[in-house]
This record gives sequence, structure tokens and C-alpha cells, in this order.
Amino acid sequence: MLTKLETLSSPSSLRFPVPAPKLNQRTFHGIQNNQRSSLSLPSLGQFNPIKTAYCIISKQGRSDREEEVDVSKLCLNSNYLDFVGGKKLLSELSTLGIGGPCKYFVQVFNSSQLVSAIRYNCEHSIRFIIVGKGSNCLFDDLGFDGCVILNRIVHLEKIEPGIYRAGSGYPFNRLGIQCCSEGFGGLEFAGGIPGTVGGATYMNAGANGQETADTIYTVEIVTIDGRHQTLHRNDLSFGYRRSSFQKMEDMAAIVAVTFQLKPSASARERQQAYLQRRRLSQPLVEMSAGSVFRNPAGLGISAGELIERAGLKGFSLGGAKVSDIHANFIINSGGATSQEILELIDFIKARVNITFGIKLEEEIQYVKPYHT
Repeated sequence: MLTKLETLSSPSSLRFPVPAPKLNQRTFHGIQNNQRSSLSLPSLGQFNPIKTAYCIISKQGRSDREEEVDVSKLCLNSNYLDFVGGKKLLSELSTLGIGGPCKYFVQVFNSSQLVSAIRYNCEHSIRFIIVGKGSNCLFDDLGFDGCVILNRIVHLEKIEPGIYRAGSGYPFNRLGIQCCSEGFGGLEFAGGIPGTVGGATYMNAGANGQETADTIYTVEIVTIDGRHQTLHRNDLSFGYRRSSFQKMEDMAAIVAVTFQLKPSASARERQQAYLQRRRLSQPLVEMSAGSVFRNPAGLGISAGELIERAGLKGFSLGGAKVSDIHANFIINSGGATSQEILELIDFIKARVNITFGIKLEEEIQYVKPYHT
């Protein structure tokens, strides 16, 4: 049994080892390229280690210590985890359908395997990310020069009526639909959230006046030194798309979440109404990463409304397009590149700032391909 997980190295900024591609001199549907803002999307390398089933990057990895790893040995040294080298495309793990190959790829199905995978990567100075549904992240076309750990911890237990314990990789929408169908309310909104239980908890996902935090009873995590901890709701704090987990330096990953729900005869009906509203107001059949920007706090206006009022609804750059249905969604309309998505995000931020004096904050997270 593993008793210790190697501590991650100190934080470092993850940047391209070569200059990022320059913008083409093109016209943004009538808006000239020289109006583009110099604002840039923050990379996950600026955040804390791992943390969730969504997609958070580790601090591990140093450019002055590149190490070629024999993939055949990874299986032997990591509790027989099936590591795959150089074949997995990140576009297959992203709801945007964008992303090049990762250097290593492994799936984990329980907390022990997760700790083993994290430990091995730390010991070999391999950068790694943990991915769930890939519904909140943007991978680069160049891929990722480390290891991608796919969270497949998808168990679901009914502890007693109204109390459900779900693995962090369990689909959040499936959990919401099941709870409502069994007559319990509190997760009606979850039926339309495409991520995982771990990701929804980490981000405190919400909609229609409900939030994930409203029903959390306990959260089980793994710390960086390999310890398992169970945190009760009273031990945690939540806000709009915020949670304690985003600031926990010693947390490696969310493993499972227990929800406490109340009986509700109308839960199923409310959920159906929410889903119908979502079908009419969001581009659900398009490739997207969900809401790109957080709603500005205290202004009483959503990010989508600001983008639409700035005249950018339907605006496109290459294959990246602001949705005609909901302006806070950027869709891959066909062949979009990561660079086009990044440029479009920058342009939207600049236009909204110039027009309204409001600085939008990204909800989507960008995974840079290389560490320097």
C-alpha cells in the first residue's frame, strides 16, 4: 500500500518553448485585426496542482530535466496501470473536439490507482493532468508533453433514501436525472451539466438558482502526501463558481462526494422544465466547452448578455464561433484550432472591456502543451 506521495516541485509558469503563432492579418467579420486586445487566457500552469476531475494541471516538470520514460515499465511500476505512450489524442477527451496527442495516457478506476498514477508521475518528474469529461477545458493542438490521467471513478452508492455517494468521475447529469426520477430534489439543475461529480464540486457548478454546494454532505479527497480525508460541508466554503478546493494547496484530487437530498414530488417536473429551457437557449448539439466566461459579480447582467450587446453574437474567427443561440458559448463550427479559440476569447474580452468597461473572467481553462 502506498503511504507517501512525493511532494510536487515549486510552481512554475508553463509557456511555449517557441514563440506562439502570430496572428494572421485578417478581418474579424468587419473588425480589423489591429483592434485585438493583448489580454491572454491564463494557463492552468498558474493554478495549484491537480485538484479535480475537471482538468487541473500539476506543477511538476522541469525543462532542464527531461527524462525519456520506458512506457513498458510504467505498467510494472504503477500497480499494473495501463499507461499508453504517444497515441491518445486530447480532442477525443474534450467536448470542444480540439487537442493534439499527449505523451502518456492512463485511466484510473479507483482511488488507489489514482494515487499510484500521481506518485509515479511525481517520482519521474512528469507533468500530469487529471481529466473527467473535458467539458471545461481547452487543449492545445500541439498536445501535452506529460501524462493525462482519465478519471473513471464512476461508482454510485445509495447509502439511504436521499443520500447518494458518487465517485468523482461519475457523470453529473446522470446523477441529477437519477435523483429526480427517484423523487429527490436539489440536483434538478444537474440534468443539463455535462461534467463530472468531481468537476461540478470543484467549480460549484450551478443553474436555475441551484448550486452543487446546496446538497453536498461530505467530500472525500486525496492529499499530496497520499492521505485520504473526508471533509464535511461545514468544513468547506463555496461561492459563485468558487470552492475551498481551489485554494487547498495540499489536495491532490477529489475522489468521491456524498449528497444529501430532500424528498420532492415535483423534482422530476422541474428538471424537465429546466432541460427544455436549456435545449432552447444553449447550443447543446454543437461542440463547445460550456460557458466561457463567469458572470460579473453584482452587476445584474450575464456575460452572455454583455457579449451580445457588444455585437459579437454569431461572430467567428476561422472555425471558432460565438454561438448564435447563446453568446457565452464558443463553438467549434468545424476544424477550429486552439489558437483560433484563444484569439476569439481575447477579442471578446477586449471588445466588452472597451464597450462597457467590464473585464470578463474566464471559466474555461487552457492547458498549455509544453513546460519551459
